[in-house]
Amino acid sequence: MRGPLVVAGLLLALAGIALVQANGYWRLRNEVRHRRDVQRLFDEVSGNLPVVVFQARRARDGRIQIELLAGDTPQLFSASPRELQDDPSRILSAIHAGDHKRVLSVLLRAVRRVCPVALRFSADGVRGPRHIAMQAWPSVDASREQRWTGYWMDVSDADTRAQAILRAHAQAAADAAEREQMVTRLGTGIGAPMQALLGRLALLRAAPLDGHQHGVMDTLEDAASMLARILDDVAALSAGRADGMDLQAGPVDLRMLVHGVETLLRPVAQSKGLYLHQRVEPRVAAQLLADATRLRQVLFNLVGNAIKFTRHGGVSLSLQQVEDTDHAQRVRLVVSDTGVGIALERQEAVFERFAQAERSTTRQHGGSGLGLGICRQLVTAMGGSLVLRSAPGQGTVVEIELDLPHAPGGSADARVNPGSVAAAGQEAASCSGSSPRVLVAEDHPTQQLLMQWWLRGMGLDVEVASDGLQALASWRRDPPRLLFTDEQMPGLTGAELVQRIRREEQERGRPPGPIIGMTADIDGMRGMALDHVLAKPISRRTLHEAIARVAPGLLTGGAAAAGACPAVDPTDAPTLASLAARFGNEDAARQLVHTLRASLEEDAAVLEEAWRQADPRVASQRLHRMAGGVGSLGLVALAAHLRALNEAQAPPSRAERDQLRSRLQRCIAHLRQLEG
Repeated sequence: MRGPLVVAGLLLALAGIALVQANGYWRLRNEVRHRRDVQRLFDEVSGNLPVVVFQARRARDGRIQIELLAGDTPQLFSASPRELQDDPSRILSAIHAGDHKRVLSVLLRAVRRVCPVALRFSADGVRGPRHIAMQAWPSVDASREQRWTGYWMDVSDADTRAQAILRAHAQAAADAAEREQMVTRLGTGIGAPMQALLGRLALLRAAPLDGHQHGVMDTLEDAASMLARILDDVAALSAGRADGMDLQAGPVDLRMLVHGVETLLRPVAQSKGLYLHQRVEPRVAAQLLADATRLRQVLFNLVGNAIKFTRHGGVSLSLQQVEDTDHAQRVRLVVSDTGVGIALERQEAVFERFAQAERSTTRQHGGSGLGLGICRQLVTAMGGSLVLRSAPGQGTVVEIELDLPHAPGGSADARVNPGSVAAAGQEAASCSGSSPRVLVAEDHPTQQLLMQWWLRGMGLDVEVASDGLQALASWRRDPPRLLFTDEQMPGLTGAELVQRIRREEQERGRPPGPIIGMTADIDGMRGMALDHVLAKPISRRTLHEAIARVAPGLLTGGAAAAGACPAVDPTDAPTLASLAARFGNEDAARQLVHTLRASLEEDAAVLEEAWRQADPRVASQRLHRMAGGVGSLGLVALAAHLRALNEAQAPPSRAERDQLRSRLQRCIAHLRQLEG
């Protein structure tokens, strides 16, 4: 019995041992598999690292052994981690020959001193030469063996970008130097002919001239003198001599200065379909001490810039008195536009030399980027301040404040260029000291000019708005004593403008202000909340009678005489004598003829394009605008013809267009003769 029991016990023992061994085998196999999975995951992660990390040991016999290596080593040294661990010398073999000596020198010095390593070198990777940065830190273990832990990083892309930036900076500096040299050569080249032009103008000044020619000569001399000073400034700036922008103070009539800038730049604004108007407070002194050429240069730059960057609407220029003492006046000049605007982060940059708000600015609008920088320098040199406020899509406002001394012996009656009709209009507006302000909403330049002259001759301060939206904004800012509005205008029509004003007056609890409508068709303005309607063409007599009826308190005692004028010659071929009799003198007549001729040519071109594009809305606007313009000069028959075409139920036929085209050409040719 004992034998079988022993055998059974042995079998059970063997079975237990087998189970234990099997369990150990499976556990070992699972552990090996797990370690392999971990190693594979580690290899995948380390193979995609942006750096190659390592740990190396230097034995006492000087041999180097790499204990740990992880990362994309083929990218740097053209060998796998295993190959580099088996043969560390392959790292040195991959380093470019030109860097060998320097790398070995740094490594030997670090080994002797046991100090950190930081160096850069080039090596050949699988994709070609690479720039590598190395960082390593030493430690010494208990057996006095040195160990190094560190990394290699591929910095090829960063080095390429840095080199590209350096090349770009060098190119920009070279371009700036070349541009300054070009500006210097240009200024030197233009300087001689500019001086010759000034000499010729001086000779012309000595010749016998009438009042109109004197006015033209003043404008030419102002423009030529300003250009000559600008050329000097550009040459000084390009040569680094900003101190060369000297000031020459003298008595200045700021009213005439502002008006001169408007006169020079108005054709530029009109060519873009923009309004340009100016307003001078009556309280501004007649004579102040300032450098007229420099101040004109600043305003010319600012207004010109505003026109250049404005596509719709227009530009306003105003002169205000801020403070008055016995010795000086503090004045504020404001240039505002409805243009593209400037982002806040770019507003300071526009005052830097050769800089503009956007990189595309020079391509789209032209310009050197010098204007605003010179403006700020000049204003600062005058002891004033220049502030810019702007936002993209909301236009730009530039404010200048200056303390200007009173001119010795100056008086409120001091005037410049009495032969100029425009100057006379300015004088009439400024001599009263407290002229009532009237607002004229009219889009036709000839009618604008007429209204300004007539109203200023009646002792009134006139502001002109070229569209309904501008007129509404002006009314909201400062309600006038009297408003004139045309029937059809861009932005808001006369009916829409009056409707908004009457509604806002009611909301504010204000009494309704007097409004006079102006139209070639009185029936078109019936039903509007107007105090009176003036039928075009308007004369000084009918204008005076309308004001006397609606707001008699605005008229001075001497203004009634301005209302009397000879009868109008109602033909399509008025003589210069008949126009002079109607508008005061030949200078006024010629200027009005010039304004009408220019606007007729522009309107005729737009009308032709509207007909070609089959755009009845634009065609109607231009026909209405031309009717008002020719009617204001007394061309009654042509005005009636234009109105009839505009009011017809059907678009004009080819024959009707040809007839109107021929009639306009004859009218424009006749106006050119009157200009001469």
